[in-house]
Amino acid sequence: MMKLKTRLLSLALCLVMVFSAIPMASAAYSGVAQWFEPSLREMQELGLLPASYDGFNLSKKITRAEMCELAVHALEKITGYAIIPEKTDYFTDTEKDYIVKAYELGIVSGYPDGTFKPDNYLTRQEFFQIIENFCKASAFQPVADESYLGSFIDTAKVDQWAKEAAQICVRYGYVNGKAENDGTYLDPLGNASRQEAMAMFLRAYKSLNEYYYYIRTAQVVVDDNSGSGNVETGNNTVIEDVKITGVDKHMITTTDLNVRELWSKETNILGTVGAGTDLTVTGLCANGWVQVQYKGKTGYVSGDYVVDYEQLDNSANDDAIDIANFAMTFVGYPYVYGAESPSDGFDCSGLVYYCFGQYGISLKRTADDQMHNNGVAVSRSDLQVGDLVFFGYGSYANHVGIYIGNNNFVHAANPSSGVRVSSMNETYYANRYLTARRIITD
Repeated sequence: MMKLKTRLLSLALCLVMVFSAIPMASAAYSGVAQWFEPSLREMQELGLLPASYDGFNLSKKITRAEMCELAVHALEKITGYAIIPEKTDYFTDTEKDYIVKAYELGIVSGYPDGTFKPDNYLTRQEFFQIIENFCKASAFQPVADESYLGSFIDTAKVDQWAKEAAQICVRYGYVNGKAENDGTYLDPLGNASRQEAMAMFLRAYKSLNEYYYYIRTAQVVVDDNSGSGNVETGNNTVIEDVKITGVDKHMITTTDLNVRELWSKETNILGTVGAGTDLTVTGLCANGWVQVQYKGKTGYVSGDYVVDYEQLDNSANDDAIDIANFAMTFVGYPYVYGAESPSDGFDCSGLVYYCFGQYGISLKRTADDQMHNNGVAVSRSDLQVGDLVFFGYGSYANHVGIYIGNNNFVHAANPSSGVRVSSMNETYYANRYLTARRIITD
């Protein structure tokens, strides 16, 4: 029965995940480090803290039982219903329901002597393993990469059984390590404080939120600026030598102009536009054709019939424009959650992370962390090419793209669409727009 329940849980996560902020909890905590205060507020707003945590001294070490309760509480919040275990007598030293639930879901395991040792403190590498198990219990299969441990001085101290989990936690940004004068330490054998474990768990939880956002919106129906209600097909083609210009042109020299699938008269016609139509231009092609947005899709028209343009976004930093152009070269690449390279594909924050990283700019890895920790805020009316635009709910961002001018942005959209250009005026994105951040301010 529990295996069936696990499958149902995975399905439920994809279908009924509900994101709803709740009022700030009134519980008073002690031992809260200054660096953890924003994360604590966020966990309270998201309702991630079990009631038993009220009044905790967060500088104290976290126990195995406390971690189980945190993980199970989060899963039950995501699904909206209580997880019912098959039985309670797995261990000789505890029958706590949240420990049993965590055990049946594969999040934790017991000891060979039949005990669980709920009051034992977690080592950091044990925590890494719990995070990997939590992801898998949530139907997300993270991919390990040994290269991500190369920057830590004490990598050799990670036990063999925990290496994969450590690689995953570092790769996906759940664990940052501890900076000392001589470098950065993973400290796998040390104990995690409650606030350290909570901060790492929060990163994992937000990453999963971002993952399920795409699973749930992969086949979403969106409206373009004219309200056509077309379904996004995701049929994007990699087009080389298209330069972002930040211009808005007007077609006025012919009665009907064909909008084509590619930049050639021999390709399929998507539709036509009439004289005087305002075209949303996203780029100029090397052969003189113009890349435009047409009813929620990327199309191309002959530049011979497009005139009368005004330059926009001309105050953008040259490096920011270069990064936006670089991001455009990945249009048509696949969406792969957790990926951040041309060889593997991209998720939304992975595309941003990779493109800025190639220009020597280090950003946080997830959309929400990029919104809260990178760049400076800019208003929508002041957007420039290369700014980051964020979408989500409340104060939580689960999507990010790079602004390319004229209310358009390039982004890794979802599994069905891959990397594409979208309009911020599309109803779906207009209703979810949060804010923008400028990374390059010089």
